[in-house]
Amino acid sequence: MADGASLARLERYLAELPGGLDAYPAVQAKGSVVRNVLEGQPAEALAAAVPPALGRLVLDPPVTSDWVPEAHLGALLHAVADVRGMTDDEVCAWARAQNRALFESPAYRILMAVMSPASLVRFAGGRWENFHRGTRLEVEGASDDGVRVTLEFPPGLFDPFLLRVFGQAFTAALELSHAASPQVIVEWSGPESARYLARW
Repeated sequence: MADGASLARLERYLAELPGGLDAYPAVQAKGSVVRNVLEGQPAEALAAAVPPALGRLVLDPPVTSDWVPEAHLGALLHAVADVRGMTDDEVCAWARAQNRALFESPAYRILMAVMSPASLVRFAGGRWENFHRGTRLEVEGASDDGVRVTLEFPPGLFDPFLLRVFGQAFTAALELSHAASPQVIVEWSGPESARYLARW
């Protein structure tokens, strides 16, 4: 935990998100994802550093089957990075490890089990819906340089930081499908959508 940590990422995210923490309440993330983000975090110190509504989420996480506003998950990811003083590369490494642990957990091992990276990508939209409501992941198709996937979301909900974090989740899933050297990058992003390029 960084002493007197700056909350620059979190403050910028909330300032640019229409409605801040109250944005898009019907757009939601699964409680298991929130619990996964909080795994290993010093809850009391984190809760003390963030806005009260977010602090309550930290101290009283949802059960795995609950749904919480996606804006709260996004804010929480920014807050963890800020409070821990992580660089972008450190955030990516942490996010990949956390998502791999989530996908390997007993609750999701069967869901994430696939025969090949290609089959995982083909059904990526459905797997996304197991963890997110109100946003859409769609496979555009394969080409010589990889597979492109589009993520659609309400304006401002996913900023470049969150899009990069989600790319690490996709990479972790590919690792579990035994992909050789998977790489997922944000090829393009705008206020309501982003395109990823996945290679393995």
